Amino acid sequence: MSQSTISKPITDVLRAPTYEVIAVQYGELISSRSHVFLNYSDYGQADAPFTIAYYFWAVRGEGRTIIIDTGYAADVAQSRGRTVLIDPIAALGALGVTTDFDGDIVLTHAHYDHIGNVRAFPNATFVMAQQEFDFWTSPTSKHELFKSLVEVDEIAALIELRDAGRLRFVDSNVDIAPGVRLLHSAGHTPGELMVAVDTAKGTILLTSDAVHFDEELERDMPFRHMCNLPASYESYREIRQMLHNSDISIVIPGHDADVMTRFPPAAPPLNLHAVVIAPA
Repeated sequence: MSQSTISKPITDVLRAPTYEVIAVQYGELISSRSHVFLNYSDYGQADAPFTIAYYFWAVRGEGRTIIIDTGYAADVAQSRGRTVLIDPIAALGALGVTTDFDGDIVLTHAHYDHIGNVRAFPNATFVMAQQEFDFWTSPTSKHELFKSLVEVDEIAALIELRDAGRLRFVDSNVDIAPGVRLLHSAGHTPGELMVAVDTAKGTILLTSDAVHFDEELERDMPFRHMCNLPASYESYREIRQMLHNSDISIVIPGHDADVMTRFPPAAPPLNLHAVVIAPA
């Protein structure tokens, strides 16, 4: 995010507080605090079990549906030891988003748990930061600490989308619909995107992996995988400043299991797997 993001309140740009925002938890991993937080021993705290929840998000209203990320694929989950609580494609179907969906799907970044299943939606238009695509198709991304977070075939799928003219690139903060804005937030990856959504509850900030957990933001405790640590700290600062300025009302972290207890459940059949962050 640039400094200009803070100087102009998001609420001056976002309009029509009519969107519904839904978070779907499709998977999880039982881990430990020392595995999750970068250089955890430096904090002088005891280790403890820690649950990583995996989400994608849906924004509905104003006659449109926008999907944010597509989760991980079942075969990838199995090979990486992740639990699938509900297949993302089936969960999207329960939200009325079938595989012939022809709307926008925002890809916040290119890690395996956010861009799996893109080939299942042959009519959709995908949106991604230009910096993100450029990085993951560059030689630098082939280093072990980067390449372990992506699937070669899924990066190939992004190239296919680009070549087919179905991958729209953004290179600055931009409205993709009235009341829905993409915000750059480098740190976790070079082109990480957050999504700000105007709702009846105020502006909801879906951070994706700019902030994985509430604790990460509250205590400046970065996640273990960060490509630019100073940029991560700056992103945390800017998000807190937006909260202080009332530019945003609610911050939704990308992997915090507590999201499922903070908000009411979605309607069946997704009531066990999804919550309504903001009603229509």
